[in-house]
Amino acid sequence: MEKLATDIFTLWREEGRQNIQQNFEVFRSLVTQTKDLAEHGQYDAAAVYAQIAGLHAVHQHCGLLASFELEQILTSIGLKTMPGSLYKNHSLPGQPKNILHVASNIAEPFSGIPRLLRRWIQQDSDRSHSLVLTQQSPRNVPKICQEAVSKSNGKIYLLNGCIGGFVSRAKRLREIAASADVVVVHALEHDVIPTIAFANKLQSPPVIRVNHGDNCFWFGVSTSDIVANLRVSGMYLSQNRRGIEKERNMLIPTVLEPFYRTLSRAEAKEKLGLAKNSVLLLSIARPPKYRSLEGISFADTHIQLLKKYDQAILLVVGPGESEDWSAAIQETQGRIIVLKQTEDTSIFYQAADIYLDSFPFVSITSLLEAGSYGLPLVTRYPYSDGCEILGADMPGLDGNMIRVRDTKEYEAILSRLIEDEKFRLFLGEATQRKITETHIGNNWLKLLNDIYFHASILPRVNIQSPVKDMMFLGEPDVFFPRIHGFKVEIEELFRWHLNVMPADLRLRFWIDDIKKNGFTGLSQLKYLLPEWLKFFYLITENNFFHRQ
Repeated sequence: MEKLATDIFTLWREEGRQNIQQNFEVFRSLVTQTKDLAEHGQYDAAAVYAQIAGLHAVHQHCGLLASFELEQILTSIGLKTMPGSLYKNHSLPGQPKNILHVASNIAEPFSGIPRLLRRWIQQDSDRSHSLVLTQQSPRNVPKICQEAVSKSNGKIYLLNGCIGGFVSRAKRLREIAASADVVVVHALEHDVIPTIAFANKLQSPPVIRVNHGDNCFWFGVSTSDIVANLRVSGMYLSQNRRGIEKERNMLIPTVLEPFYRTLSRAEAKEKLGLAKNSVLLLSIARPPKYRSLEGISFADTHIQLLKKYDQAILLVVGPGESEDWSAAIQETQGRIIVLKQTEDTSIFYQAADIYLDSFPFVSITSLLEAGSYGLPLVTRYPYSDGCEILGADMPGLDGNMIRVRDTKEYEAILSRLIEDEKFRLFLGEATQRKITETHIGNNWLKLLNDIYFHASILPRVNIQSPVKDMMFLGEPDVFFPRIHGFKVEIEELFRWHLNVMPADLRLRFWIDDIKKNGFTGLSQLKYLLPEWLKFFYLITENNFFHRQ
């Protein structure tokens, strides 16, 4: 990590500046094309182009965390295409009863948004919660989410079944939202549908945007009456980089459900086939969060530590075979164990003695869950003080989680935790206590009610004129391409969106693609189908879903 913090960081800064400028030029071209389509009344096509621009900005950082120019285009489309006044608020000011959650795709039960959304509904049990999914994948909504919505007397709506494009989906969302007291948007960062749907603020319910992707570009600045940030570093960027007004910029810690031990640490280790007297170091996250950097893997960082302590075992749940750690596993005589993702992780937390954050991409939800089981937490932060968004911060973690800057400090604190059982138990108990006080039960509900209240009483957000998008070439942005970047060619982004394009545009792009890359088989014909046909079976096979 010393190497990462010096020479390599210098290289990353220079590469980052170059990449951002190149990515920004592509983004500007997409914005220009989006604007041209909108000016010619091709609103569905413009919405697709805007989403492609947003997805490009998410995957290949452009020095932007929001685009006021694109937001202006999207809200203009919404004002021109959405129906007249439908919204009637039936609740008392500040006391909403019917909450409408809007998400894009929650098919992946391991990721943070489905878990947070489900727990939100379960904890806020005195209200009715419905859910609109704007771009749900072919897989069904996780059963546990269905049950949470049903128990609250809510409904789930899949907008993929709407005949037409993104504008039709936005109209349907607007219709569904007419009976809601408050809308809570959990949509993916590039999803344009909520911004179009709620463009007319005076005829929409209050909108709360949950800032899941606080380190990313996202849409919704112009339509969010409240931005609910999950951590302080995200709150800072919302105000300073997205222009969110102070009174609209609020904090809501990630909600957790109570975690209870069903096994002692020794019993859990025994069930996993581990020695009772072993010291288990645990890390759990999705595969991309363990990406190797400059040839140094997450496993490599722990080889010397494991050689020093024969009783220590490193168990990493999530990467599976996505990373080749075979050399490190062999060098530590198999004391690095790597498993694929699994929905039930409780036995691992109950067996662990020490929890290690993923790296280079932190996993805050996993840190919170580990801390809830009374584990001491260690996270790495080799960046400057201006890059807090790249680290792990959360109200319930402050004061107890150990943050280290370099490998020497990392190995030193892990050595102490391995050697000093009393220290790790004391730290784990303090961590558990703070998380419980902050993220679970009445304290969390008080913060949530405060957000509902402010969303209901504040005047609707009103951004008068678009600000020209200007890229930022300082920290932390220059590190985003290396840490969060995901190289996707523009052609591929368009291919991903063929099914939601207007028919004439879809056919034109499909023919151009065939001319350029050749016809590779019948599977290419799937791109000619509109998306609503592909998803029709999801609507008809289960009456729990609604497409009214």
